Amino acid sequence: MKISTAIISSVFALSLVAAGGTDALAKEGKVDAVENGGRTVVIGGTKYKVSGSRTKITVKGKSAKRDDIKAGMMCDAKGKGEATSITCK
Repeated sequence: MKISTAIISSVFALSLVAAGGTDALAKEGKVDAVENGGRTVVIGGTKYKVSGSRTKITVKGKSAKRDDIKAGMMCDAKGKGEATSITCK
């Protein structure tokens, strides 16, 4: 029974890798532009919409608001179209 569980887990992990993994929608890079009061942020050439309520924003380890994101910061963004989270250093 343990062997079949290990095989199923391995197949699932390989399918994630083949599909681009769970981090396929993640981007790390410098903030190129912040537009419309932080409602739109461009990170590493990828444009994200930033929600004031649905997007979790962290700057230097502390919870922040979208207008705290500034051009030139190094950030990680997750999501497609609308960011689910943005973490800046």
